[in-house]
Amino acid sequence: MAIRTIAKPRRWDGRRRMTEAEYLALPEVKPYLEFIDGEVVQKSMPTSRHRKAVYEIDGRFWRYSQEYGGEGGPEGRVRLSSGFYVLPDTAYWAAGRPAGDDSIPSVAIEVLSPDDSRIDARKKCRWYIESGVVTAWLIDPVRRTAELFGDGHDGTLLRPPEGVLTSSAMPGFALALADLFAALDEPA
Repeated sequence: MAIRTIAKPRRWDGRRRMTEAEYLALPEVKPYLEFIDGEVVQKSMPTSRHRKAVYEIDGRFWRYSQEYGGEGGPEGRVRLSSGFYVLPDTAYWAAGRPAGDDSIPSVAIEVLSPDDSRIDARKKCRWYIESGVVTAWLIDPVRRTAELFGDGHDGTLLRPPEGVLTSSAMPGFALALADLFAALDEPA
């Protein structure tokens, strides 16, 4: 995997100001970068729990898309209505919804990594909803919780065993948190 650095300001805090055109001209290699309010922000490196959660959700999205259409996948760049560019940890675009580069997904998922700020992740979920995403889920694989945004929710907390992830954009889809978090415990 190629690692790239960007010019660092004097006091490097993981961010650098640049124009949208400069951001879009950057090569798309890891570590992935987002563009938020004129700043380039490096995404946190995922942990094993994070990767397993995304893998499990993507598998469920793939099976769902086989029956209902649409497509899903990890870290597709999304251009929000604010002009920000973000990379949800994974997302799903319902059948008939544009799913190309920079398009708005139907469902966006953020999975917390240890370096992530819960406050910033909640902001990002709200930005998704403001930009036309139907549902956003904020998954915490350490606390084993999920927060729902959209579909009448603004940070509604779910826990296993009762918690189930659903979206009006995905009729018939249901992922029990107990099943999602059980997948994190399976040996590699």
